[in-house]
This record gives sequence, C-alpha cells and structure tokens, in this order.
Amino acid sequence: MMKKLLGLDGLRGMLALGVALSHSYSHFTGWHTGYDIFHNPDYAVDVFFILSGIVLYYTYHQKIQSQAISPFDYVVVRFFRLYPLHILAVAMVPFALYISSGQFFPSWLGVITPYNLLGDITLTNSLGIGFVPKTNIPSWSISVEMFAGTVILLLSCIHRFMPWVLLASAIVLCLLLNIEVKGASQAAYPLLSNGVLRCWFCMSAGICALQVVLRYQPLILAWQKSARCYVSVCFIIMMIILFGLTPTLPFYLTFTVLMSLAICVFTCIDFELRRFFESQTLSTLGKYSFSIYIIHTPVVYLFLHFKSASYPLNILYATLAICATVILSKYTFNYIELPLHRYGKKLVPKKVTKNPELSV
Repeated sequence: MMKKLLGLDGLRGMLALGVALSHSYSHFTGWHTGYDIFHNPDYAVDVFFILSGIVLYYTYHQKIQSQAISPFDYVVVRFFRLYPLHILAVAMVPFALYISSGQFFPSWLGVITPYNLLGDITLTNSLGIGFVPKTNIPSWSISVEMFAGTVILLLSCIHRFMPWVLLASAIVLCLLLNIEVKGASQAAYPLLSNGVLRCWFCMSAGICALQVVLRYQPLILAWQKSARCYVSVCFIIMMIILFGLTPTLPFYLTFTVLMSLAICVFTCIDFELRRFFESQTLSTLGKYSFSIYIIHTPVVYLFLHFKSASYPLNILYATLAICATVILSKYTFNYIELPLHRYGKKLVPKKVTKNPELSV
C-alpha cells in the first residue's frame, strides 16, 4: 500500500491559484476576455472533488471501519476543517465591498436578502433549496462538500463495493437530469443540485480510482512507461478543458472517470510531472490552497477600489490582489484553519480498536 499520496498537494495548489487568478482577472477586465487564464474554472472544482474523495477515503476509511472514529466524530472533524474559514470569508465580503464601492452589497452581486445570508451562514447555499445568490461565490463547492461529500465518504466506508454503487448512481442521475457541467445551484429536485451531483460523481470516481490503483499498483509499476503516457494525456486534456473547452455531458462523465484514475496512478509512479508538483513552491501553495480558494473573493472585492479604465493597470491590480491573497492565506492557515482543525480533532475521543495503530 502507498505510504503517501505524492504530488496531490502541488496539483491542488496550482488549481487553487489558477482559479483565484481567473476570478481576479475577470472582475478587473471582464469575463472571458482572454485574461482570465482558466475560462472554465468550474472543472478545477471537479478536480478538487476528485482529490477530496481520494484523500479522505485514503485517510479515514480504515479508521471508520475499525470504529477508531465514528461517523459523528468524522462530521465534527470536517466541520472544523471547512466551516471556520468559510464564515470568516462570508464576514469579510460585505466590508470589502463597502470599502471598494461604498455599498455592503452592490447591485451587480445580485439581490442579497436575509434569506441568502442564512444560506451562507449555514453553508446550505448550493444544495438546491434556494439561497441564491451567494455572497462568497466559491463557497458553493464547500457547501456541497460539507454535506453531500460527507455522506458520500461515510457510505463509501460501509463496504468496498459501495463507492462503485455511488458512482453508477451518480452517472445515471447526471444523465437523467441532464445536469450542466458548469452548473452549481440549479436543481431539478431539492438536494439534487448540479453542484451536489457533481460532488457525488467526482468524489465517488476518485474513491473508485484509488481502490483500483491500490489493488493493481504492482502492475502499474511494471508498466510505468505506459502509465506515464496515460497520465500525461489526461493532464493535457484537463488543461485544455480548464483553458476553455466546455465538454458535453457524456464526455465530461467519461473523461472525469479517466482523470480520476490518472490522478491516482500519478501518485505512485516516478516521473517528471509528479516531481514538478512536488516542488517546494507548489507544495506550499497546496498547503494554503483552501485558504487561497476561500479568501480570494473578499480580497479581490477590496482591490476593486483601484479598478480603472486602463487594462494594464487593471491586470496589475488583479495580480496584486492574488499576491495579497497568498500572503494573507499563510496567516489564515496558521492562525485559523490549522488551529481550529486541530481543535476539531481534539474534540473526538480516542478509542481503543482492534488495530492500535489506527488513530484520528
């Protein structure tokens, strides 16, 4: 069994930085003007979901199966991992907007009501039960990962075949409901928003892919040259999608399963691409990636105070906004995200199990 999932922090860091830069350039220069790097940042979020499925299952499935940690304990740990930084960003947004525009919620943000704010505060803003628009747009993925993602992970730990059942059911629902691959809050039925279904599909695909790679790792290592070619092709297609290709639903479903497998294969073979993602710079960005992803919106809103009619200056300000985000993320990680995550773990009682090596 792999001792560590190598390279995933760097991949997450690159994607988080790309999403933040894309959003920042779009706010300053207009959407889809050519300056926003990722014309399709939604697919970066799908990859985040894949990574969450892989990492969470790898970390927790034995602990949950051995009862070293209960389902409720897992929910507590995830709550303190995701919620504190989310609520900080939600609180920052109106003040950043007031400084930059003179209004807490300017009209271009949408009609913000106490009902919308309730969805933000409870992290239920993308479950298909209303609460649109959101004050901190990236929070939609945290919303579905907190609720749908938690259910998916816990169900996946019941039996090794359960992730495959979840994956098949997600594919069927996505096709039946004809979801938008770039959608989030749209919902044909309550609790079945496009965001929920994308999270369900991508996380279960990541878990299934991890099971395959753990089972066939010796074979993969024996065919490393072919594995490198497979991973390289998948990563190239992923970048093409991020740069602006909007795939059809059948292509999206097929390729995301293949991409999930490529990510898992990528962690266990030795080649240049993985070493690139293991570089100190990308690994550090990966460590701060959640902070970068959640905090960049209020920081960009604050920098909109400097927005002008000059494209070069706007590009400069957009870049500075993300530089400021990365710097701020170091502190939000060290003084908010990490301490509260550790606090959540401390709330979970240590339990004696059949395997004494398993711990929270």
